[in-house]
Amino acid sequence: MKLAPIFSAGRALIGALLVAACGADLAGSSSKGDSYDSSVQQADQARKAGDFDVAIPLYGRALQAKPDGVEAKLGLGQSFLSIGAPDEAAALFRDVLTQRESNQVARRGLASALISMGQPDLAERQLEAALQADGRDYRSLNAFGVVLDMQGRHAEAQAKYRQGIEVAPDYLPLRNNFALSLAISGNPQEAIAQLLPLANSRAADGRVRQNLAFSYAMAGDLENALQVSRKDLDEQSAQRQLSYFMQLKALPPEARSAELRRNPNFFPQSGGGA
Repeated sequence: MKLAPIFSAGRALIGALLVAACGADLAGSSSKGDSYDSSVQQADQARKAGDFDVAIPLYGRALQAKPDGVEAKLGLGQSFLSIGAPDEAAALFRDVLTQRESNQVARRGLASALISMGQPDLAERQLEAALQADGRDYRSLNAFGVVLDMQGRHAEAQAKYRQGIEVAPDYLPLRNNFALSLAISGNPQEAIAQLLPLANSRAADGRVRQNLAFSYAMAGDLENALQVSRKDLDEQSAQRQLSYFMQLKALPPEARSAELRRNPNFFPQSGGGA
């Protein structure tokens, strides 16, 4: 049994969005440079607002004006990551690294894409290089923790998350992933302590809440687990998810970890590239 999905990817939109981008009219700009800068700025704003059907064509327009534009490639790659298109994202990040080998955003983005593609060994190499360049890169520490969790190396993952939290205590993906790792490996009370403040914050999303529900279930608090799940799922899905959680609770930590790693709907936040 798999978890009921919380989010749906927008991969099917990619072709249509890029067609729209290729048909974009550049005539309104005074120069290609102006068009590039303006399009990237607008695209970045749309991406940060989660409006990818606007952001992706704008990045395409920018790359028409400046085909080697690093900023547009990074933004487009991050957009593809967000809508569940890691192959396309990886190609863009690799292209940037060919131009600028030391670009940390591209290296983190490539690692995140590789994580989504189920290639943790390759992602680990990218993150080792990123942390060699900057040992306090908390986004890379977060992604490294995800890679280690994917391999069932939870104690090592938690050490990476703790390092990142020391640098950036307010970075939500670090605390969310740290808590998930704790709950998987048999420390649900500490996971709940990490997640409760996040779940009650304005920045919380469905993934944070469902990780909290999972942590409650691992602690044997089924009432709170179900109550939290209902915030994002209908009653039937929440009940089904609770049943799945209880199956996981009955497993030893190593088997629980292996089962969760096979479930594409129950996954930590790599944090993207930016």
